[in-house]
Amino acid sequence: MVEIRVLGPLEVLAEGRPVALPAGRARIVLAVLALHAGRTVSVGRLIEAAWGEDSPATARAQVQALVSALRRALAAADPRSQAIETHNGGYALRADGVRTDLASFTGRIRRGRAVAAAGRHAEAVGLFRAALALWRGPAFDGFSSRLLEAEAAQYEEIRLAVLEECIGAELDLGLPTPHMDLMTELRAITVAHPLRESAQRLRMIALHRAGRPAEALTAFHEARRALADELGVEPGPALRALYQQILTEDPGLAPEGADRPRQAGSLASRCTLFGRDRDITGLVGLVLERRMVTLVGPPGVGKTQLALAGAAKAAGRLSDGVYVVELDAVTGPELVPSAVAGALGIPAGPGRPVMDALCGALAPRHALLVLDNCEHLLDACAELADLLLTRCPRLHILATSREALALPDEVIQPVGPLDVPPEDTMEAVLRSPAGQMFLDRVAARRPGFAVTDEAQAELVARICRAAEGLPLAVELVAAQLRTYALAEVAARLPRQLRSLSRRRSTPDRHRSLEAAIAWSHRLLSPGEQRVFARLSAFSGGFTLAAAQAVVVDVPAATVQPHRPPHAAAVDTTVRDLVDRSLLQASPEDEPTRYRLLEPIREFAREQLALHDEGPAIRSRHAAYFREMAEHVQLSDDAPGEGRDGAEHRSIRLRRSLRRELPNLRAGLDWSFGPGDLDDGVRLVGAMSWIWVGLPGEGLQWVERALTRLDSAPPTVRPQVLYAAGLIHLSTDLTRAAALLEQAARSAEACGDVPRQLEALAQLSVVRCMQGDAEESARTAELVLTIVQPLATEFATARARVAVAIARCGLGDLSVAAHHLELAEGVLAAHEDREALATVRWAQAELAYYRGDPHSAAALSAAALRDTAVGHDLFATVCRRAQHARNLQAAGDLATSARLLRTVLRACLDKGLWMPAVDALITAARQEADRGHPTRAVTLLSAANTLRTTTGRHPAPVEHPVLRALVRRLQKRLATGEHSEAEKHGSAMTAEQAIRHALESLSPAESGPPQPLA
Repeated sequence: MVEIRVLGPLEVLAEGRPVALPAGRARIVLAVLALHAGRTVSVGRLIEAAWGEDSPATARAQVQALVSALRRALAAADPRSQAIETHNGGYALRADGVRTDLASFTGRIRRGRAVAAAGRHAEAVGLFRAALALWRGPAFDGFSSRLLEAEAAQYEEIRLAVLEECIGAELDLGLPTPHMDLMTELRAITVAHPLRESAQRLRMIALHRAGRPAEALTAFHEARRALADELGVEPGPALRALYQQILTEDPGLAPEGADRPRQAGSLASRCTLFGRDRDITGLVGLVLERRMVTLVGPPGVGKTQLALAGAAKAAGRLSDGVYVVELDAVTGPELVPSAVAGALGIPAGPGRPVMDALCGALAPRHALLVLDNCEHLLDACAELADLLLTRCPRLHILATSREALALPDEVIQPVGPLDVPPEDTMEAVLRSPAGQMFLDRVAARRPGFAVTDEAQAELVARICRAAEGLPLAVELVAAQLRTYALAEVAARLPRQLRSLSRRRSTPDRHRSLEAAIAWSHRLLSPGEQRVFARLSAFSGGFTLAAAQAVVVDVPAATVQPHRPPHAAAVDTTVRDLVDRSLLQASPEDEPTRYRLLEPIREFAREQLALHDEGPAIRSRHAAYFREMAEHVQLSDDAPGEGRDGAEHRSIRLRRSLRRELPNLRAGLDWSFGPGDLDDGVRLVGAMSWIWVGLPGEGLQWVERALTRLDSAPPTVRPQVLYAAGLIHLSTDLTRAAALLEQAARSAEACGDVPRQLEALAQLSVVRCMQGDAEESARTAELVLTIVQPLATEFATARARVAVAIARCGLGDLSVAAHHLELAEGVLAAHEDREALATVRWAQAELAYYRGDPHSAAALSAAALRDTAVGHDLFATVCRRAQHARNLQAAGDLATSARLLRTVLRACLDKGLWMPAVDALITAARQEADRGHPTRAVTLLSAANTLRTTTGRHPAPVEHPVLRALVRRLQKRLATGEHSEAEKHGSAMTAEQAIRHALESLSPAESGPPQPLA
């Protein structure tokens, strides 16, 4: 029997001996027949595989000759062989006369999956390993056929999937630790394919079972970085859930025979805690290792419940147990020792001081003393704890407070809010601790309540975010579900959140969130209360420099009865508010950022209104962030010379400004409301580069600003017009061109040369997108003419990039390459990664149109990585679409399809119709390569219809490539089929076309072939 092997270089054996085969296209024909062993392959299919789109007129006759040559070679090796038969205008390998490694591979996989489903993991592993052993290298290795390259990519995906199934079955055998060769295998897979979440998950499980949980967590972060860098997405739910299981030491992941965590002791928490498993585990370790631990956190964060839960778990490891003392009802510092002694049942006795009695009773005990609610008695609690720790060597103390006790050996453990749902989806709600707590508390008060659809999930997510994940706030809101519908509760928040109250048995300061915040507020000095109130002007956080600029120097007439605080006083007060848990600090940011949780901020805003300082503070806040945005804008026009740290200065400034988006929005709301409208118009113009990534929101603000242009200062007009032009880039190129032309004229009229050049440069890009490459080149060369005598070499280099892009559109590739070469060195010296990303993008275009798709893919990948620095959504989506096209041209269909799905979803979610045109064309190429010409024609026709809407037309350099695709599809379909598919696509809206493409590119469609599905 003849054996044909294609899982590696083509190899034919007859009775175990190699068979000499004809060279050239005959080998391609045999490989295609082996791919479809037992089934007829049409002559047209063989022609396509052997010659591609440029087949000769004599191709049919040549195929017949190639088959005859193959028959002679096989017959010479085995005279009995009649391996190749003729059927209905095609050829087939005889199923009973030929054996292929592909058939053996798929058969073993099928049997392996069957026995794995029956729980026979050892047998499944044997079958999977036998199937994988058939591979001698990449499938169809050495062939230049586009058809076989596509098949090779699909079979490589199958091989990886089977390898993962095999490793999963080996892990399911229940061995205590995975074998070393298995760990090595998993490492190799994840290094070669860092975006395969299934492989990353197996590696994390294997590392955890091997007793290496820290490495398992590190593997998750490596995978997360790879997904963010390449695709701009977060890990999927399965990988995130596994991370949480490892992080919280979930017993279900432990190998057989491992010790299980101890059960909680007799000291029970008053209610179920959510999202605190890791905190509890860490707290138990701390209180057993260190003798003085203090839980600190904002009002309503659940410090008491966490302390009780941690004490319950630690109780079994302390021979004398746990003692809890609640201090919230103690009114004076002198009463603290007596309150502790009374709670512990320790009598002082006549003539014996209370502290002596306490020390005498606790000195021999190996116990934990919990001091709950110390913030209003800090000095007395600190003095008591210090004495007990000195005189009772086996005693451990756990305190809860909104401020630390400031003892020398005290370990301060911050307690933060619960994680809230990051998205408005059912899955996000059910996975987030805040969502879980909300649903649990509602169920306790309203039996039978459940979230059954995405609309309800969105309401729950909004409620949890309004509550900022504060357990007290979540519980108070959940109680409202006894009286109101879910939508009504969501509509009442966040304004009424602080006024909600709960059961009478609760201490006064825990009865409502407002009472809890007011308790902390009363502990502040009058000066601290004033700074606290003024900080409410900030939205989403602030830096110390911003706080000093906004809080200090308020006009004296508005401040009664206290004088405005000085900068040093603001610095000290901010630090004190952090210590007292009214202000959240993020020292991992640089510079450190501070934030008032929203319920606390609302309380502070009411305090600000009581002092009649609101308008003055809000105006100063809006002006500060308008000046900040304008400073960032100017930095783009005048970059520093030479090296300036790891990145260009303007990029760092942009990153810092992006963090202030909530403050910028607050400034816009104030300026277009009671504030200064001219300030608002200036701010809209200064945020032009931000609006590109937020086209929907930006369009609303720009339209409002455009109505004010007649009364705005002349220098503001070009900024707003330029911002409007950038926003329309993603949806309507005709409107964008008109606005950019107006911006250029307006800038020229008022002498704003930088803005004139920016507008002309963008206009050049728009003209190229519109297909008018000649006008694009003229505009770009005008920019270069203006720049060279006036500006720095940096500005000249950026102008050259615009000229290169225009020249590339004309098809003048040599001139474009020359300009890019001159620009690249200058931009690299300035380390302007965003500008260099544009250079890489243009170089990728040159490589693509020169017929070098592999270089194009490498260059577009580099452009995509550097585009992420700027977070320009429009540029990122456009470059991802380009990268997907280049990957497809280079033969990496699987990665191209995955990236293309990301691009199309972004276009659909954000309404980015212009890049959707290019994405749909690439999707059409994908369908053509996968053998679906009807789908390809439909998508191409839909893209052409969308061109009319957006004004996105091909430049001259694109015409030959598109014509080749059209001719290819016309050859594959009958005239009637082609017309029907065109008609179907032309009737689609943008949304329909994108959804149709997403369905066509679904993982199931673009994954392994149907026989193995």
